[in-house]
Amino acid sequence: MAVATTAAVAAVVAWTGASRVEHDNGAALARVAAGGERTAAVLERAPEAQPQAGPDRLPAALAGTNAPRLPTDGRGHLARDPQVRLFFDYCVSAQTDLGETGLDGFVAREIAAQLDGTAAQAEALAVWQRYQAYRSALAQLPEPVAGGAANAAQIDIDALRNTLAQRSALASRELGEWSEPFFGAQFASQRHEVERLAISLDTHLTGAEKEARLVALDQQLPAAERKLREQAEAQGAALAQISALQDAHATPDRMRSDLTPVLGAEAAARVAQMQQDDDAWRAKYAAYASQRAQIEAAQTAGAARDASIAQLRERIFTEPGEALRAASFDRQPGSVD
Repeated sequence: MAVATTAAVAAVVAWTGASRVEHDNGAALARVAAGGERTAAVLERAPEAQPQAGPDRLPAALAGTNAPRLPTDGRGHLARDPQVRLFFDYCVSAQTDLGETGLDGFVAREIAAQLDGTAAQAEALAVWQRYQAYRSALAQLPEPVAGGAANAAQIDIDALRNTLAQRSALASRELGEWSEPFFGAQFASQRHEVERLAISLDTHLTGAEKEARLVALDQQLPAAERKLREQAEAQGAALAQISALQDAHATPDRMRSDLTPVLGAEAAARVAQMQQDDDAWRAKYAAYASQRAQIEAAQTAGAARDASIAQLRERIFTEPGEALRAASFDRQPGSVD
């Protein structure tokens, strides 16, 4: 049950605003194993993007990106779709650069760039004002979990339920009919995670009883969400196994053989190749570091020694980006251990 509790706590920590940190190398390998690099970040939703009139009018935080498409219903009106919130959240990413007043102007321009002259333009502006009212009111709500939210023993289940009820009521009040497309799925998922956590922390239940209740709770989810959850759990298990193999300094051949039953032959081969490439890089860097140490021992610190080390890097690391990576590792002692 420790795994279930940890997963539930992690989910709660995520939606209460706490940060999460991934194991950089293992996470990259897991994404490749799943079939390629993927992210939930709104700035990387390229397939749903609209071309911009010119990159010079974008705030620094959004430089080089495109706004998600605002959906319409085919009759010139704004479609009641979660994509509208995605568009707004994209714009909110530039709030630090623009400030509140500048943000409103930026959103208006981005809306006009897509919907100018249609009824959907005024509708989108009206929804934006309602979304801003929701965000302002949300900021006034107290934090649901105090201090170390990652510690399950410190989590107040009733407080979490109350927080979700407050947020849902707030969304209904400020967003009206837009509450469901903006937050319906999110709130449902969060309520589900809280109930999973409640079961996991119930000291009156045996391990078997907890497992049975968790299974029954998950059966209440829509089929599509159950499938996504199963995929996420499978990817999490694969990531844990990859990390364990890395920690054990497993050879690429062992990684391929151990991961094939979990990931399939093709994905396991990709992971093994990445590990082999990483091992080769580390060996190359170790040889370079040995020569760099000789330069450091022979020359007094200063511009001349720095130049000699830079020349060494350029001579050894000839592939694109390799020298920059080596320079970055030079500033992080022990980073390739």
